[in-house]
Amino acid sequence: MKKIIYGIFIFLISSTLVHASDNIYNIDMDIYLDEQGNANITEVWDVKGSDGSEWYKGYADTGYMDLANFTVSMDGTELTKKIWDVNENLSEKKGYYGVNTTNDGFELCFGKYDYKRHKFTLKYTLTNMVFNTEDAQVVYNTFIDRLSGVNFEDFHIKISSYYSFPDNLDVWGYGNKGYAYVKDGVIEASNEGYMGDSYVALLVKFPLGTFDTNIKYSNYPTFNDVYNRAEQGTFDYDYETDDGDNISIDFIIDFVICFLLPAIFIITGIASTSGNKYGYINNKKIDKKETPFFREIPCNKDIYYANTLTKLNLELFNKYKETNILGAIMLKWVREDKIKFIKEEKSGILGKEKSSIDLRLNPTFDNVLEKELFDTMYKASGDGILETKELEKWARKNYSKFFDLFKRIDKVELLKLEQEGHLYKRKDKSECKKRKVMDDTIYNEAVKLYGLKRFLDEFSRMDTKEVLEVKLWDEYLMYAYIFGIADKVAKQLKNLYPEVIQEYNYDYDTLILISNISNSGVSAASSARSAAQSYSSGGGGFSSGGGGGGSFGGGGGGGSR
Repeated sequence: MKKIIYGIFIFLISSTLVHASDNIYNIDMDIYLDEQGNANITEVWDVKGSDGSEWYKGYADTGYMDLANFTVSMDGTELTKKIWDVNENLSEKKGYYGVNTTNDGFELCFGKYDYKRHKFTLKYTLTNMVFNTEDAQVVYNTFIDRLSGVNFEDFHIKISSYYSFPDNLDVWGYGNKGYAYVKDGVIEASNEGYMGDSYVALLVKFPLGTFDTNIKYSNYPTFNDVYNRAEQGTFDYDYETDDGDNISIDFIIDFVICFLLPAIFIITGIASTSGNKYGYINNKKIDKKETPFFREIPCNKDIYYANTLTKLNLELFNKYKETNILGAIMLKWVREDKIKFIKEEKSGILGKEKSSIDLRLNPTFDNVLEKELFDTMYKASGDGILETKELEKWARKNYSKFFDLFKRIDKVELLKLEQEGHLYKRKDKSECKKRKVMDDTIYNEAVKLYGLKRFLDEFSRMDTKEVLEVKLWDEYLMYAYIFGIADKVAKQLKNLYPEVIQEYNYDYDTLILISNISNSGVSAASSARSAAQSYSSGGGGFSSGGGGGGSFGGGGGGGSR
């Protein structure tokens, strides 16, 4: 029931997004609270415009917060500050930024420059973000308000200070489905699923005397007064269900139309949520036992297409894991000489080998998301030589970004299949809701893909001559990673047909190392996400929907215009 309520909520508050033309892929905020309770803020907007002339972020006037040291850069190049006129056109705002004073506060504005993807970095100080009550010091701020005219995907906020925050610090999040918690002395907040028209408000309770400030709000003398204000209008998301991406607008409309009447609602219940899953046209099924071996490379030799088909056919394949596609991508890079593995003897009594990945080959990428993954790994390494522990460390601290990348890889493929007419919604006369279906093209490719999985699972029991006539083992191994059976297949190849692997620019140890590093990175990110989900001190852990209204900072709107 919570899932349906959440879907209806998203539909009602997000109707303006249906026609949004600009994209905000991510807003990354790094906030440092100094000893006086001032906030020194750096935020990076990853955006792509298609209309309008500027991006902007509003702040409501609290009577205490003042703006200082405001600068903006685009892709590392400093922009020029000027007196801002929102009525100027794109060419007049290109390369400039400024502050627009409103009746309610002020707006941080910066020109779009052009309609390509850019990263804008905003740096500024907000004074007196921390204020006092009789029994506590408090931050209560809307860091990201509802953004107009945009498709808003993700955010990540870090709040640090002159001292390390204790794990039991009380933290509450409002306005979005996500997490707000303390980890390693830093407050972090991030979303789970598409942001849409959500907002981000945080409430943090500090002990008295933590910051050197005398700011008070007379209408809210105690912390409980502030807390009660923040909690007005809150509701809980259901974190055990799929995220909001899986609830389509069409489905919600159909639900409202078909089940609005109380009598029908009582009779039918909420069982209709099962309609989100895909099925084949005319209810076709793939028989595992009857599927023949397939020895060619299916899915147009596209590992991303193959990966998506495994997710669309979970009854055929093992449960989807990010490690599978990560391993396949890394082997693809090895084949294309984009990366290489380095082995060196470890010092000490045991003398074991130490392995790392050399990322310094200056590769080029046609796939934008591959380039982003490579850049992520390079950033994790620090110097271009990536060790397993370095990827683990980065993944733990940036688990939301890590998993989001794999989500977007899949979204690209799903969108492609929809545009090509292979995935669509069909509404039967006997059904109140639309049903998501896959066409015969996907059916046939899924049969081939499962046939290849059967072949790779069982080739060691086949005739040697029959197997060795196949000259596609380097590509087979990428698909073995997608199926989650790479270790098994590599071991069988090493034992039965070592000459096969020797033909390529990697060996058995490399294959195992790819599995190890991909498993380690994803496991570290999964552990960090689980820790955030289970965190329970104070209000930390999940963010609530609604609530957080009328915070004592932020809340001035923003987006594109």
